[in-house]
Amino acid sequence: MEAITGLTQIDFSYAFISIFAILIGIKAIVSLFEWIINKLGIETKSTRCRREEHELLIKTSQELCTLQEKLAFLTNTVNGIAKTLKNMHEKDNETKLKELKSSLIRYYNKYKEIGEWSKLEKDAFWDLFNEYEKRGGDGYIHTIVEPLMREIKEIE
Repeated sequence: MEAITGLTQIDFSYAFISIFAILIGIKAIVSLFEWIINKLGIETKSTRCRREEHELLIKTSQELCTLQEKLAFLTNTVNGIAKTLKNMHEKDNETKLKELKSSLIRYYNKYKEIGEWSKLEKDAFWDLFNEYEKRGGDGYIHTIVEPLMREIKEIE
């Protein structure tokens, strides 16, 4: 019973302030201890962890820089390949356009003299002509060859 009576008579504000002061004192001692350790150059677990984290951060940063350089190189390489493919496609289109033009001129020279052609020959010519137009062909094929070829008589 005396213990309970004694607890009721304790000044709790004084106890709280005392505990708070003790904690502040412990914190000051720990800080002083850390300062001394740092000045002496002694490595503790926490300083080792901080150093390792710092080294990891630096290594990660360097690796990111290397990755960015590799990505830039890769991007330039892909862009170069795309440009080369585009040029190849354009040259292929030009070559095919010249071949089609040559074929259309052969048809023109042959059938302007004859003045008539079969349905099969006519269909073959107009298929070539349509392909020529799809590939961007223009010029005298449209102004000279096409009008004459439209007038040629189809035979059975």
